[in-house]
Amino acid sequence: MVAELQVAAAGPEWLPVAAEVAQRLGLECLPEPVDRPAELASPALLVLVSGEGISLQATGKKAPGPVRVDWVHGRSGHRRRQGGAELLVKAIGVGRASRPLRILDATAGLGEDALVLAGFDCELVLFERSPVIAELLADGMARAAHEPALSDRLARMQLERGDATHWLAEHPEAVDVVYLDPMFPEKRNSAAVRKEMQLARSVVGDDGDAALLLETGLAAARHRVVVKRPRRADPLPGPEPATSVEGRSSRFDVYSRRALP
Repeated sequence: MVAELQVAAAGPEWLPVAAEVAQRLGLECLPEPVDRPAELASPALLVLVSGEGISLQATGKKAPGPVRVDWVHGRSGHRRRQGGAELLVKAIGVGRASRPLRILDATAGLGEDALVLAGFDCELVLFERSPVIAELLADGMARAAHEPALSDRLARMQLERGDATHWLAEHPEAVDVVYLDPMFPEKRNSAAVRKEMQLARSVVGDDGDAALLLETGLAAARHRVVVKRPRRADPLPGPEPATSVEGRSSRFDVYSRRALP
């Protein structure tokens, strides 16, 4: 179930920007600035505009801190500097290709995986169908574009707001690899997940059409489709993966169409 959501400004100087964001998202914009979200009882979630960018912020006394796309500092920045996501890079086949790969990330989310792959000279088209998550991603990409260390990666990334399913169906064999990271089904009694995933689930819900994305992805990918799954979960309905690359908590199922270039 999607949580109640409104747009707010962290200070009076950000009210005009917040109004523009609200108009793009088709949401209500709070008329007064909100500098202490923990003191609000409703709405459950805010799209908060501040000097640090656009963030997703839960309200209430026990709410976690804001979630924003920050590719310079924090977790994404650390992952970028360390190279990160070795299992993903192996599953995509970056090291085995004779040229940079063109990849469609059909469920881009906050863009962390795309950022890593762009560091390996891959060209990426990012699709995000949640308007709110796409707004966070676009804001983060715009801020990252001013960082010299990220300019080359940003030049290889193109963000598309909307559902990738139609694009995939209309562009057979248009990309080398299609990457899918659908929202995992929530399990009872599971360990606490990152606040980014908690808030994203509140906005997006589950990706109930993941099997359809796989089907259309297999027609659009020249070489392979890679699907991220919980390590112990069944593969998506459809053909069996050719191989899997497993980590401690998740795995990458690889569906091969033909050898990498």
